Amino acid sequence: MKKNKRKAGPPVARQQIQESTHKAKVPPPRNLTPPLCERLRRDLLKACQGVAETHGLAVEGGEINDIDLRHGFNISFRVGIPMEDGAVYSPEKAMFEVLAPNFGLEPSDYGRTFKARGEMYRVVAINPNRPKYPISVERVSDGRGFKFPAEDVILYMRNAEGHFVP
Repeated sequence: MKKNKRKAGPPVARQQIQESTHKAKVPPPRNLTPPLCERLRRDLLKACQGVAETHGLAVEGGEINDIDLRHGFNISFRVGIPMEDGAVYSPEKAMFEVLAPNFGLEPSDYGRTFKARGEMYRVVAINPNRPKYPISVERVSDGRGFKFPAEDVILYMRNAEGHFVP
């Protein structure tokens, strides 16, 4: 193996992710709070929508997950070419609509919320490779993901509609 005879040059300075603005710098908070996280989510979504619109694209999402009020949170946006209804194509939703009848759900159940164990959950996906817990849900309060059996989700949604099952 030949040795590289060129000497390494000086290290290249990395560009900062956040460029300075003309606004006064605000000191960081000691801890995040749920209202602050929600304001940040709204501001980030608005900024992302503005950038996407200049390129003829649409933005969806802005869901916050993995919230750690001492350090930070994750936020995700989906940017894409708008469909006829203005929404961004979602492969998870398309897969859910195809697979839902096989698990006793309706295609319209994608995104529905239900209450279980005193918490609110949102149906976000179906994974047929998990036969025991095929339904993926996220807890509405913090976006944390969970897996549920299809039968349980069906019962929780029926109970939410007022069709109580003994």
